[in-house]
Amino acid sequence: MTRTPERPTRRVLPRLTSRWATRTPVFKATALGILGAGLVASVLVGVAAKGPAATTAAGGPDAVVAASESSLQTIGFGQAWNRIAETDRPFVVTVLGDSTGDEPGEWVDVAMRQIATEQNRPLIVHPWDNQLVGYLPEVLHNAGAPGAPLIVWNGSARGKTPAYSLAHLAVMAPEKPDVVIVNHGLNNVRNPADVGPQLTALLGTINRQWPASVGYAAILENPRFDEWAAAHAQVIDTVTGWLRANPTVLAIDVHSAYEATGNAIGLLLPDHLHPSLEGSALTAATVLNAIKDPSEG
Repeated sequence: MTRTPERPTRRVLPRLTSRWATRTPVFKATALGILGAGLVASVLVGVAAKGPAATTAAGGPDAVVAASESSLQTIGFGQAWNRIAETDRPFVVTVLGDSTGDEPGEWVDVAMRQIATEQNRPLIVHPWDNQLVGYLPEVLHNAGAPGAPLIVWNGSARGKTPAYSLAHLAVMAPEKPDVVIVNHGLNNVRNPADVGPQLTALLGTINRQWPASVGYAAILENPRFDEWAAAHAQVIDTVTGWLRANPTVLAIDVHSAYEATGNAIGLLLPDHLHPSLEGSALTAATVLNAIKDPSEG
């Protein structure tokens, strides 16, 4: 049985009454001026409901030409993450991913709320919407905290690959991020070999826009136990190899965390693909442990 719940109603809280509360929701794609020529093919708007994550055909709308560099030259994730201690300035996180992080109760929501509470910062979340091809109105949490806000551009897009994030990057990353967390791979199962070049193109484009200033992390996603399980294992192998070739990108091994429980399938919904609430909690905990203590500094 596939997962097709109605999208939960998002509660939009009053805007922060401070100098940080001047943000305008982003709804339309702007000119993709930050994208390198020839990197992106046209991308179709995805469906709103969660379903089986295997919809991208070879040469289809998510096709992408790899960036020329084989290894990204970036700063270490930890160097960028340490800025979060500067509580008098906003800290910006951009998440580029799929349907495992787009809803309340999933890993982005859980992890970012915890970080905001621990850092005593207000949390401003911008949720992505495939139908708008843009962000919904911001959602605020921990609004009374005295620090500058933790700002999250949650570009988690249902049914999409890194090529979709690249095609809409000017909208998904409308301001300079401190860190970018990439959570892709589950939707690359039709063409597992594509995921490495797509990640290089995506992060390479961001890095050229904001060189030597953004920290990057990539998640090895949860296992899947549907008809695409074998292909997803190839995706995991490909992303693992890509991370070895790009050591400044922090590897967040959610896949191994699920397997270590001895009951990975029990952490998924009946579609054997999307994490349950318990699975999302494990994903969030794995992300938090990794970003708080990054090995590469």
